Amino acid sequence: MKREEKNALSRQRILEAAMQEFSERGYEGASLNTVCSEHSISKGIIYHYFRDKDELYLLCVELCFDSITRYLKEATEGLGGTAEQRLGAYFDARLRFFAENPLYLGIFADAAFHPPAALSAEIGKRRAEFDALNISVLTELLNGEPLRECLSVPAIVEDFRMYMDYFNMRFKAAFSEDRSAESILREHEERCHRQLHILLYGVLGDHYES
Repeated sequence: MKREEKNALSRQRILEAAMQEFSERGYEGASLNTVCSEHSISKGIIYHYFRDKDELYLLCVELCFDSITRYLKEATEGLGGTAEQRLGAYFDARLRFFAENPLYLGIFADAAFHPPAALSAEIGKRRAEFDALNISVLTELLNGEPLRECLSVPAIVEDFRMYMDYFNMRFKAAFSEDRSAESILREHEERCHRQLHILLYGVLGDHYES
């Protein structure tokens, strides 16, 4: 085996072990000592390829957000139907991604809902494309629908981003409860979908339109 291939395999082995550790325990609970003991990896080898725990965590976060962004782009390309159907397909794709990639769920939840303060700016850079995709999906949907005269697409999108900031903070607190990450994420996705539905259609029945 060539030296380059051996280095690539060693680095990938460390990364996979770290992915499992961060997914199960989050940044705060994760330990490189645990990675070493549970996966028979020496700490010296880890530090040969990675500077520290922060670098490993940020790489896992980057892989997570790059993967989900790519998945969602492919899953929603060329979607048709009503605005509600397209929204439903988008959120279904998000849940399907985590069902197919369970290790990414814990990392996504940790980075999205309670990121380590010292790494928040770096995490923001690594999730920027994912955030931009969420906004573009909503913007494209709104651009294809008639709006009330007093409203504009940029204003609606900005308000929705503020709503999502609030809900993300709310679900950050939910992770201190004795619940699974899967149930918390599903509830979060359902709430996002419901808020988008309210954003598009309001809360009153059709007979109030007159």
